[in-house]
Amino acid sequence: MAPIALTHLSSNWKKLQKTLQTKPTRTASPESSKSAAKQRQDSLKRKRSGQVNGGQTNTSSKSVNGATRTSKPLPSRKRQKMEEPPSVGASKKHGDPKVLSRSVSMPTLRQPALLADPKAAAKSISVLEPHPDYPDIENDGLSTTALPGKYVALDCEMVGTGPEPDRDSALARVSVVNFHGHQVYDSYVQVKVQVTDYRTAVSGIEPRHIHKNVARSFKEVHNTLKALLDGRILVGHAVKNDLDALLLKHDKRYIRDTSKYSKFRDISAVPNRTPSLKHLVEKLLGVVIQVGSHSSVEDARATMALFRLEKEGFDTEVMNRYGSIRIETPKGEDEDADVGDGHVVRKKNNNRRKNKKKKH
Repeated sequence: MAPIALTHLSSNWKKLQKTLQTKPTRTASPESSKSAAKQRQDSLKRKRSGQVNGGQTNTSSKSVNGATRTSKPLPSRKRQKMEEPPSVGASKKHGDPKVLSRSVSMPTLRQPALLADPKAAAKSISVLEPHPDYPDIENDGLSTTALPGKYVALDCEMVGTGPEPDRDSALARVSVVNFHGHQVYDSYVQVKVQVTDYRTAVSGIEPRHIHKNVARSFKEVHNTLKALLDGRILVGHAVKNDLDALLLKHDKRYIRDTSKYSKFRDISAVPNRTPSLKHLVEKLLGVVIQVGSHSSVEDARATMALFRLEKEGFDTEVMNRYGSIRIETPKGEDEDADVGDGHVVRKKNNNRRKNKKKKH
């Protein structure tokens, strides 16, 4: 087709040409280009925010029956910083000293080193050391010098027997001390059944101790202890276990058990549980016992020391439970006789002297 000459164009077309030539062309300004770039970048971010590791998040809207429902976003997987509560165990940056001092649990952390009267404790501690006139003689049997007196403390050491050595036990050593802590009796005991656990780390018993050439027979020990405890006040810690091991019985009115005394149970390491002998001695006397293997002589002394510390309280509890009790005098001994420092001391009885004067 041949080109059309300008002379043949209509007047309207000529006007259109002139308008296009006179109208300036629009160029994109720098600001508009920046705005357009920003819009493209935001659009890209919105598209990426809807995908996590190539999958759709719960922020996308869903159409249910024509209605649009937007689910809640999932919690961030970023590990949050753990904050320690402002309690007794909190660090210094969280804890306020004024708040800690009013904490309910604080009294359990404020146990003094010595709960007993220092003077009374010092007097009781004196029985923990052996007297030079009455030295400890291992496996000596019945002492020929130290008299038992009115009060005696008993302790036993056991070994494990049977298929369950932690539960099945047999008597291996017996020790008795008097009111002043002097060793009255000490003996190893023969074990007729097979020993499966000597418990040496705790009991101190070794195979050589219960050999038949060293230890006494159970029958001999049983008969001696039966005569020794007769008519006396027996002091012990969970003493029923010791009596069961010896196959002996003792009148409950004549027993002073440091594991059952109410004042001692109040300071138990575990509330409402039987306090251990070691715990009581440490808290009341300030002395640490049972370091390493146990010694029945040492434990018997420690039990007597605790009894001496609260003798009046023990007697009051027994009197409130059983009434007034008069202990019969053992045969061959004076009722008021007590063992002093190497001598038998007879207490003065003014009532007896007055009665004798009236008769004369």
